[in-house]
Amino acid sequence: MKSNICIVSVIMLLSSTFAGCNDLRFGDDFLDKAPGVDVTVDTIFSAKVYADRALTAAYATLRCGLSIYNPSWYGSETDIADAGNRLGSDNLDALTDLIETYCTWGGVFNMYYSGQYDASIENWNTNTKFGFNPSQDLAYRGIRRAFQYIENVDRVPDMSEDEKTLRKGEAYMVIACQYHELMRHFGGVPILRNSIDVDSDGNTDYTRQPVSEVAKYILEICDKAASILPWTVSAADDGRFTKAAALGLKCRVLQYLASPIFNASEPYMQMGSPTGGNISKLNAETIPYMVWLGNFDIKRWQDVVEACREFLEENERNGNAYRLVENPADPRKAFSRCYSDRHNGEIIIATGRHAATYRPYYHTVFFGPTDEPGQSRGWGAGCNTLNFVDLFPYADGKPALYRDWISHNGHEGTLSDNPFVNRDPRLYESVMIAGDSFQGRLAEMWIGGRERQQATNVRAITGFCTRKFIWDYNATTLFNIPSNYAYLRLPEIYLIYAEALNELGHKEEAYQWLNKTRKRVGLPDMNDSLLDELQAGKTLPSYPEATSAGDPKLREEILDERAREFYFEETRWFDMVRWKRADIFQKTLYGITIELKEGSSSTNPEGLIFSDPTPLNARLWKKNWSPKWYFSAFPSNEVNKGYGLIQNPGW
Repeated sequence: MKSNICIVSVIMLLSSTFAGCNDLRFGDDFLDKAPGVDVTVDTIFSAKVYADRALTAAYATLRCGLSIYNPSWYGSETDIADAGNRLGSDNLDALTDLIETYCTWGGVFNMYYSGQYDASIENWNTNTKFGFNPSQDLAYRGIRRAFQYIENVDRVPDMSEDEKTLRKGEAYMVIACQYHELMRHFGGVPILRNSIDVDSDGNTDYTRQPVSEVAKYILEICDKAASILPWTVSAADDGRFTKAAALGLKCRVLQYLASPIFNASEPYMQMGSPTGGNISKLNAETIPYMVWLGNFDIKRWQDVVEACREFLEENERNGNAYRLVENPADPRKAFSRCYSDRHNGEIIIATGRHAATYRPYYHTVFFGPTDEPGQSRGWGAGCNTLNFVDLFPYADGKPALYRDWISHNGHEGTLSDNPFVNRDPRLYESVMIAGDSFQGRLAEMWIGGRERQQATNVRAITGFCTRKFIWDYNATTLFNIPSNYAYLRLPEIYLIYAEALNELGHKEEAYQWLNKTRKRVGLPDMNDSLLDELQAGKTLPSYPEATSAGDPKLREEILDERAREFYFEETRWFDMVRWKRADIFQKTLYGITIELKEGSSSTNPEGLIFSDPTPLNARLWKKNWSPKWYFSAFPSNEVNKGYGLIQNPGW
């Protein structure tokens, strides 16, 4: 797969033509080919080499959480940029309590923090978190490409029947992944069951479907793909979809269905009424269920348990081919490689392989902490919050709250005695911490230091900045290593399983699966006493549904563990939405300032002064909260076309 998913140059003119000329336009006709390019579907499926590129074009639409350069720099290969350029190159975690972005031209700062986002913006702006506008949205583009491949690959003369069947399974998984993205950003959406062509377009049902129907469709596709695909692939085919990917995606979809955003006695907001031409297209009885399943049913958590068991049992039958990357002698190193190394045995779905190395990615510009000679770096997109840092316990598992350290020790510290010493190793791989090793020296996160610089410099203005996917920010660790983005890793299956077990009242068994990710980084096993310490003093939300069997403290600890394990892998936003965590959306976020004590210097920074926590700028939704933020708005222009789309509540 490295030869046709990873390298930009492989997706040549043919895949661009296949991709661009027949992309979905709701209510509009399609062109048979791109203007001025004499390439048709017949040409594309006349040979295996062309068909392979067509499948690659479908893969290229999959969501990637890494930012990359301006699309114009890639010429015709705009998908390569688009897949990693949502939110104006910000990361979705910047909409959560984990990151505060100061990149003023990014989508998060401009639209979401300020409250400027609305349905009209979705008509034209590609910097939203996940667009639906068919002319810009990659989801339906990928779905259409995958269907075109499925419908035409049988006529390729130089492919075996077995290979055709296998590649169809991969194309089905592109469809499943894209509908999964649409579901968790919008709820119910229109469902396409073929590629659509100009002759049959008028008979196509474009009406919005209830979320239950969308989920059912995704699960059916996953089952179909699972019946076709192998459990694993060779290193040469690394990146291709597998049966493990199909079963793993089922776990994630079912987890969303079981969570209170959908699985509740009442919807999070009432749907409005259809307008214009949509009135005659939509069945009034289905409208309330576009973002709601209609009731609470504890069995939905049991469905999650059964899906996780199916995955785990199948993995065991295949010799536990998927396993955690572990290194007991250096757990920090194990974690630094588990989400980035290709074919490492832990990554179940990988996306974002659009460049040979990380070097071409905007990631280094937006999130990088240090200037290169002659380059501008550190644009302040990845300033981590103290709230996030406080989620990482000490290495002995005990809570490590910054305020507690200041309260007991005062504001002065040293490199070996400060609030951030001896913590969960994932902290140092996720966040740039003052005094940690960086580029063979100390990370200078204090005022006047090379990373923080001036007090007003945005690159680390919260006292922290992102380190994940940055490492040592040099040619050895970043610029010249193969790029990789983990869309689904084995630890997520473990934690989905733990969450579902807890909701069903199987607390001790839930501990066992939670402990797997903890053990990898050397943390002690979770138990009731430790859980009480970690969650002490927190006011946890209650739910009217019959989830009382679950321990709220363990539920919260699992969400905290997911934040630690999957930072920058874009799970936190969806966790906040799944559990309707208005409290986290409205939480006051904090940063800190570190200064050198008089007599200390960056070459001898033994004395450090740590400030009290400083509140960061409040996002609009802190004081003007509405549950409408749980889902994106549909573009107003699309709703007004009258083909059967109804707007999400509140928009």
